Amino acid sequence: MKRSTLVAALCAVPLLAGCGGGHDQPAPKPKRSAVIQRTAFGIPHIQADNEESLGYGIGYAYAEDNFCLLASEVATVSGERSRHFGMDAMSSEHPEMAVNNLDSDFFFRQWNDDDSVQGAWQAQPAEVQALMRGYVAGVNRYLAQHGAAGLPQACRNGSWVRPLTERDVIRLMRRITMTTMAWVGDIATTQPPGAQAAARTPARRRLAPRITASNAVAVGAEASAHGGGLLLGQPHLPWDETQRFYQLHLTIPGKLDVMGATLPGLPVVAIGFTPQFAWTHTTDTAAHATVYALKLDPADPTRYLVDGQSRPLLRRTISVPVKLADGSLGTRSRTLYSTADGPLISSGETLAWTGTTAYVLRDANAVNHRAMTQWYRMNVARSLAELKEANLQLAGNPWNNTIAVDRAGNTLMMDVTPVANLPDEVLEGCLVPELAQLADGGMFVLDGSRTACAWREEAGAPQAGTVPPRRLPLLERRDYVQNANDSAWLSNPAAPLTGFSPLVSRDGIPQGARTRLALSALQARLRNGKLTADDLRAMALDDKVYLAGLVLPDVRAWCGTAAVTAELRTGCAALSSWSGDAGYDANAGLPYFAAMLGEGPAQESAWLVPFDPRDPVNTPRTLNYRDADVAQALATSLTRKVREFGAAGIAANAKLGDFQVSRRGGTTLPIHGGPGELGIFNTIDVTRAPRDGRYEVTGGTSYVQVVQLGAGGPRAQALLAYSQSSDPASPHHLDQTRRLVERQWVTLPFTAAEIAADPALRRQEIKE
Repeated sequence: MKRSTLVAALCAVPLLAGCGGGHDQPAPKPKRSAVIQRTAFGIPHIQADNEESLGYGIGYAYAEDNFCLLASEVATVSGERSRHFGMDAMSSEHPEMAVNNLDSDFFFRQWNDDDSVQGAWQAQPAEVQALMRGYVAGVNRYLAQHGAAGLPQACRNGSWVRPLTERDVIRLMRRITMTTMAWVGDIATTQPPGAQAAARTPARRRLAPRITASNAVAVGAEASAHGGGLLLGQPHLPWDETQRFYQLHLTIPGKLDVMGATLPGLPVVAIGFTPQFAWTHTTDTAAHATVYALKLDPADPTRYLVDGQSRPLLRRTISVPVKLADGSLGTRSRTLYSTADGPLISSGETLAWTGTTAYVLRDANAVNHRAMTQWYRMNVARSLAELKEANLQLAGNPWNNTIAVDRAGNTLMMDVTPVANLPDEVLEGCLVPELAQLADGGMFVLDGSRTACAWREEAGAPQAGTVPPRRLPLLERRDYVQNANDSAWLSNPAAPLTGFSPLVSRDGIPQGARTRLALSALQARLRNGKLTADDLRAMALDDKVYLAGLVLPDVRAWCGTAAVTAELRTGCAALSSWSGDAGYDANAGLPYFAAMLGEGPAQESAWLVPFDPRDPVNTPRTLNYRDADVAQALATSLTRKVREFGAAGIAANAKLGDFQVSRRGGTTLPIHGGPGELGIFNTIDVTRAPRDGRYEVTGGTSYVQVVQLGAGGPRAQALLAYSQSSDPASPHHLDQTRRLVERQWVTLPFTAAEIAADPALRRQEIKE
C-alpha cells in the first residue's frame, strides 16, 4: 500500500492521533458528502448539503441494491448488448416487444447518437448537471470499492461492467422519456423494399406507443374524512429491468425534502410526496408522436416527395460490435433511414415500406431534454401551486398525466406534456384516409407529402411544434380528481374537460373499465360518508373485478344457451363457480372471463345498452349474448383458453395462487390481481412460462402509495411490488413482494424522529 493511501486510511479512524497538519488547520472540506440512513426494507433516506453531494448519495445507495441491473441497462442504452451477450439473445426491453440484442443495439446507437446526447447534457441546468455528476461519482465509488470480482453474481467480472459516465445518465433519461418504446425493433429493422432486411416478425399485439398504465386518485378537503388531502398512486409498469422503481427519501436542508420512487438512472423522485403535497403519474392518451406517410419518388424508393419536390432520405450506416459464436469479436453494419422529422418505421402490413409509401415517426420526446429538470423542479417545489407552475413552464413530463393534492385539500389533475400541435381542421384534412381508424387507438397517420401537415409553431410552447402548456387539460377541485389512463375528459364528471383537439384529449367516448371502477367506487363511497386512507388502500388491492359485477351474470346466462362441447362445459363450470374477483381463491374462471371479454364483445353490437356519453360511467352494459356473432365470439374465445389451460397441464380445479406466480431468486410466490382491462385496480400482466405452463408476472402494480396530508404531516404507506433490490442475494430482493402477497402495507418513516425510531435503522456517511 502506498504511504499516502495508508495515511488516508488510518486518518479515517475517529480520534486517531497524529493526523492532520496541526491543531490550527481545519480538515479540508470533502468535495462530496452524503449521509445514508436505511430503514426497514432497505429504503434509503439520503441527506446532503447540495445537489452534487445528494446525487453522490443516491448513486451509491442505488448501486448497493441494483448495480448489476444498472450496468445491464447502460449496455442497452449504449448499444453494446451484442458485444457482451451475443446478437440473438433477447434484450432487456419488455418481453412483449420481442427485441433481440442486435436490433436493440442498432436502435439505441441511432436514438442516442453523440449529437443528441451532447445536446441533452448541455440543456440541463447547473443543479441537474450537479445531481448527475454526483450520481455518477456515487455509482463509481461502489464499483471501485468492490472491484469487478466483488460485485453481485449477476455481473461479477462481467465484460459489460465499466465506470458510469454523465453521458450514460443522459442515455438512460432519453430511454425513459421516449414515446417510441414499443417501436424499437420495428425502427431498427426498417429497410427499403427489395433490400435484405433483418429477419423479424413483429410480435406486438397492437399498434401502440407505450406498454405502461396506472391508477391515480386525489381526494380533497370536501371529500376526505380528515379535511386534508389524500392520494393514491398506483403505476402499472413492467416488472423487468427497464422501468424498475426504486424507493428513496431525499433531503437538502432548507431546500428539498421529498420521498417516493424513481427509475434507473434518475437521481430525482419521480412519484412521491413532501410535507406539503403528494403527486403521482398515469400514462396519458395525448399524441406525443405522429406517423407521416411519405409519398416516394417513383424513380427511387429512397427519395420522397414534399409539395412535389423530391428529397433524399437521410442515411446513416451504423456498425455494432458483436460477440460471435466462438467468443471472438466481430461487427455487423446496417443502414438506417430517416428524415428531419425522425426515423423511418415499418411494422407488419399496416405500416410497410413499399415501392410507393414509407412511414416516418416524429416523436416530440426525441428532443424533449426537460424531463429530469421537470422532476427536479417538482422535488424542490414548496407548494402545489409551484408544482403546477413548474409543469406549465417546462412541459417536460414526457407522457404522463400528473395527479396531485396538498395538505389543505386542493387537488390537481393536469396533462401537460409535449403534444403534437395541429389545428383540428388541418388534422382532419391530413389524416391518411385508409388509416384514419388508427386514430381511435391514439396513432395518427398523417400525409407527409404536404408541408401543410407539419406540426405548427406557436408562441408559449417550450418546444417547437408542440401545444403551449396553458392550452392543455388542467383541473383543480376540492373534492377529487382521478385518472386510469383514459383521456382527461372525466377526471371529475362534475367538471368534464371538453373541447380539446383529438391529439390532446378526447371527450364523449367510452371509458375503460378501470376508469368506470374508480368513478363508481368514489361515488358509492361518498354516498356513505367521506373518504379515508383505508378506502384508497382497499381500492388499490381489493382485487375487485368491475366487469364481473357488470357482465358475469350475462356470461353465465350465455353458458345456459351455448352449444354443448367438452371445452365449453369445462369453461362454463369454472365461470359458474368463479368468485368474481382476482384473489387467490379465484379459479380458472378469471382468465376464461378475461379471454371472453378481451376477444368477444369488443364490437359495439355486443351490448344491449350501448355507450351513452350522457351516462359514461354506467354504459355500455348488458351483454348481447343472444346475437349469433357475439355468441360465436364468446364460444371461440372460451374454447381457445380452455385448450390453452389443458395444454399447460393446469388442473380444472386450480386456484389463481397455483398458476399465477412470480419466480425470482429461487422462490416462487403467488401473486393476486388480474388484467386491467377487466376493471381491476391491482392490474397484473402475465405470460405463460414454457417450462410448466404457469403464468409468470411480467408487469402491473409496481410502486403503489397512499399518502395522507394534513396538520400532522405526511403519513404514507406504500408497497414496492418487486422489492428494492434486483440482487437475489440481497435481503431486500423479495421482502416487499412477500408483503404484497399478504396485502400488508409498509409504513414509510419520513420525519427525523420517525427515521431514528425505526428498529432496522442503519447509518453510513460517505465522503470524497
